[in-house]
Amino acid sequence: MISILTYHSLDTSGSVVSVAPEDFASQMACIAESGHRGIALREAVAHREAKGNWPSRSVVLTFDDGFRNFYDAAMPVLAQHGFTATVFIVSDYMGRRNDWEIPPAGLGSRDILTWPQAVELSANGIEIGSHTRTHPDLRRLSGTEAQQEIAGSRIEIEDHLGRQVQSFAYPFGETNPVSREYVKKEFQAACTTVLQRANGEPLHNLPRIDMYYMRTQRMLQRLLNGKLDRYLTVRSLGRIVRRALVP
Repeated sequence: MISILTYHSLDTSGSVVSVAPEDFASQMACIAESGHRGIALREAVAHREAKGNWPSRSVVLTFDDGFRNFYDAAMPVLAQHGFTATVFIVSDYMGRRNDWEIPPAGLGSRDILTWPQAVELSANGIEIGSHTRTHPDLRRLSGTEAQQEIAGSRIEIEDHLGRQVQSFAYPFGETNPVSREYVKKEFQAACTTVLQRANGEPLHNLPRIDMYYMRTQRMLQRLLNGKLDRYLTVRSLGRIVRRALVP
């Protein structure tokens, strides 16, 4: 099994999608000191495809939405430890702000990476993946609209980076059979927001662990030691119940 961690914005707002830069630095130090490596999704997938299992003592680091603070706050820390990561970008919003929807409480309006920054990150070993063109809930789109969001984003990113885009993250973690089929045609792997460690799931339906639930180093250390699966199951069930109660 392997833990695929989900980050969004590195800031001090305290929003549900934010991690303070100093906390992020401590988390990366905890991973390194435990003897684990922080790697990109494409590295983990390549290992599973070649060996039939996930790489040992590794943690996949993923960042959704492509906030510009990844460039300022995450990249220096990752470089310090020799880690890589995957950043899933919303291609039509590069160089803009996160106004594809009303931001979570406290987050506010935040800058998104520019294309030159994405090119630089890619050149320095960071995987740039797709998070669609405009960050819609793919379940609400027609087949044609979903295809335009998924394939269109891949094409645009490849045009800017000059390299193949292999990884995708479903906006809001939501997917359906139609969108999954399009994603399978365009990408090697894709991530949801199902709250558990990855095991033998299909590569286009991989679960991840939101760092909202790993606020202390003790929790992160237990995750790295494989002692948090029961907790994740309980929290996952709670999320399912809350979603069912929303009209």
